Amino acid sequence: MDGPAMSIDWKALGDETADLLRRYLMIDTTNPPGNELAGATFLAGVLAGEGIPSETVESAPGRANLMARLRGDGSLPGIVLHHHIDVVYADRRYWTVDPFGGVLRDGYLYGRGAIDMKSTGIMHLAALLALKRAKAPLKRDLIFLATADEEAGSAYGARFVADQRRDWIAGAEYAISELGGIETHAGFKAPLGHIVISEKTGLPLTLTAKSQPGHGSMPWPDTAPHRLIRALNRLLASERPLRVLPEVQEYFVRLASVLPEPEGRGYDDLARSLRDDAFRARFLTRRLHAAMVRTTFAVTMLHGSEKRNVIPPEAWAGIDCRMLAGDEPAEIVAWVKGVIDDDQIEVTVTGEPKVPNLSPPDTALYKSLAEALRRRAPEAVVAPEILVGFTDNWVFRRCGLHGYGWSPFIMDEGEWGRVHGNDERLSLENIHAGARCYTEMLLDVAGA
Repeated sequence: MDGPAMSIDWKALGDETADLLRRYLMIDTTNPPGNELAGATFLAGVLAGEGIPSETVESAPGRANLMARLRGDGSLPGIVLHHHIDVVYADRRYWTVDPFGGVLRDGYLYGRGAIDMKSTGIMHLAALLALKRAKAPLKRDLIFLATADEEAGSAYGARFVADQRRDWIAGAEYAISELGGIETHAGFKAPLGHIVISEKTGLPLTLTAKSQPGHGSMPWPDTAPHRLIRALNRLLASERPLRVLPEVQEYFVRLASVLPEPEGRGYDDLARSLRDDAFRARFLTRRLHAAMVRTTFAVTMLHGSEKRNVIPPEAWAGIDCRMLAGDEPAEIVAWVKGVIDDDQIEVTVTGEPKVPNLSPPDTALYKSLAEALRRRAPEAVVAPEILVGFTDNWVFRRCGLHGYGWSPFIMDEGEWGRVHGNDERLSLENIHAGARCYTEMLLDVAGA
């Protein structure tokens, strides 16, 4: 690249990015309670130091969201660069370092949020700072957005912005958020680049059984807990029909191209291959792969009596249901009722159903994201991905934006596996190269 990129000191930018991320990771924004205001205050201070105005709004006390806009000439619609400030709980007993200590060790920066996803927010911030300092002319507004509460449903964050601060994202066409990136593996013939174009979304279900209460010393077959256990067994023993979405098929074609020959066999026509019992059994042993081709049900919460010797009048289970695109909430609920086959058990949807949405893999931004991954890892094969988890991009797609999950980080399975795990970390090499990759990608898609 030439022009503004030539004036950027990439090493200095990388060093600054690492320092900013270290300071950001030291702010404890565990959700609950969130305390995102502390993170937003830090970001606002960095932006103000560069003469970039920002606005912070609390959706509830301490639950802050921040927006800043680096303006272009308006000849093309804007891009929302969004990340969530909150992080999940870190159990200090199982970390080898303080998860909020900003520890640098052996070329890695440790901390809760190092991957998910304070690092992405700092990449956004570093790119904005670099472009502002280089006086890069832009065709698009770049909208820096930091939100609360993604790890607990986004009510105080992305959904609040969509409902109460829609002006913050006015004039935008695209949104870029977390995950994606480049996966390496000892057995891969080439790195695999991921760009998230959609995600499975949640249909929170509760199964509630009711019966007569009694003494634990005199049980009978149809107590509420017993009925619930039998219903859950029937649900878990059943299986939703497998479906291969076109985008999932494309992902597996690209995956097969980097796998050793025997491992990718059958991926070229996954729907047909899944009709073979032996292939199906092998394929479904991979939890990620199994989740990509069906709506899933995980029992995550159970509640019965408050005392061991009391048979309760009610027992309930919380089910984390993740919908595959094309499935409808009402049909899923009807299917669950049919499978559990017990009219004494109530099946309810205990939150807002989130019908999956998808962004196409042929937009100008998608092409720029793919090219940036190939610059970062020249041999990389790039694949569109439907995430089995859930991100704020779902909210912004619902607002009419094309939303993509993307990062410039190169990591193996073990490093990606630290997300929500112990000793979450990011290499300094990824931080330095990532800041440059993000800046160059934005110059490519937004530079005048």
